[in-house]
Amino acid sequence: MPQVQRKPRDDRSAAPAPARLPKAYREDDRSSGPPGEAHFVALDYAEPSPIMLFFQRWSRRISRTARAALIVGIIGFYPAMMIVSSAVDDSPIRFPPTQTWAVSGVGVAIEKIAREVSGPGWAADRPGWHPQARLTALPAWQDATAAALAQHVGLLGSLTAVDGERDPDLIVAANLLAPEGEEAASQVRPRLAAAAAALNRYDTRASGGYAVMPSKRDSLREEAGMFAAWAADDRARLSDRINADQDDWPASVPDIEAFYAAKARAHFARELIVAARDAAPGISLDATLSIAVTRAEAAWSRAAEMKPLMVSNQSGADAFLPNHLATMAYYLLEAEEASRALHDAVAAYRDPGEPEVSAAAGPDASPVP
Repeated sequence: MPQVQRKPRDDRSAAPAPARLPKAYREDDRSSGPPGEAHFVALDYAEPSPIMLFFQRWSRRISRTARAALIVGIIGFYPAMMIVSSAVDDSPIRFPPTQTWAVSGVGVAIEKIAREVSGPGWAADRPGWHPQARLTALPAWQDATAAALAQHVGLLGSLTAVDGERDPDLIVAANLLAPEGEEAASQVRPRLAAAAAALNRYDTRASGGYAVMPSKRDSLREEAGMFAAWAADDRARLSDRINADQDDWPASVPDIEAFYAAKARAHFARELIVAARDAAPGISLDATLSIAVTRAEAAWSRAAEMKPLMVSNQSGADAFLPNHLATMAYYLLEAEEASRALHDAVAAYRDPGEPEVSAAAGPDASPVP
């Protein structure tokens, strides 16, 4: 009996057939099946370029270095600005050949003011966020410079007084350099510029014969006495700091202020001595006076040229950090003795070409060319 083939029962509960890809995909069988041996042989040469690997490594290194440098730069920017803005200009003052001053001390004073105004700027005028507002050495240097300038201008005023009346421009300059009361807390830079303008007016009038000029001999003699007083005062102040109890290392704020105040006055004294010597070539004709001037210049130069990396007020037995305050005090002792010797030498000196009557004697005194 023949067997009857039965058709498969349509079981609708069976799982549905998987979806087929579109014809376009089914016809492209290039990627079908496992890769052959030729495929792997071709991949042997598919390596990254050594040049690209080199640049990739160095780009990562440069990126990390740049990020680290940025962090360090942000952290160290403010201290770096403090170091850059703390420079003290103690270089010698040299006037151009075309620039002449009727009174050499006035020229030195104007140059000193110009250096501080156009150079680092006046630290006391800076706002609280400025790096210079956090400094110690530069403000002490500038304050002592202004005080020394005011004292020197006052000395010139007393030497040129006529019947007790001082020159008005010198009075204005002295008041602007050393103000009192609320004016002392005002902006310093405008006052310094006005003081320099008043000194320039006086020198211009003096060069034209419209103002009394001090005698060169009287000026140098009185300046030498003033220098000796500066040295004595600064030496006493330094001695107090040397003998004081030290709480800070390597030096306290008062130590730094005392050191740079003495240095500022030493620099100004040295420049005034050099200017007086250059303005009076006859000094070299007298051996005693020439030796006294040279000795005073050398003594004040040693004090003015001290440039410690950081001021130290440690014990003298310290193997690494000396006591800069003690060294400065010793130099000032020599400067004081040399200044007193210069004062006596100038008092005993008589220049045949200079009138015996000084400019401070009255209106009939003849100015010295």
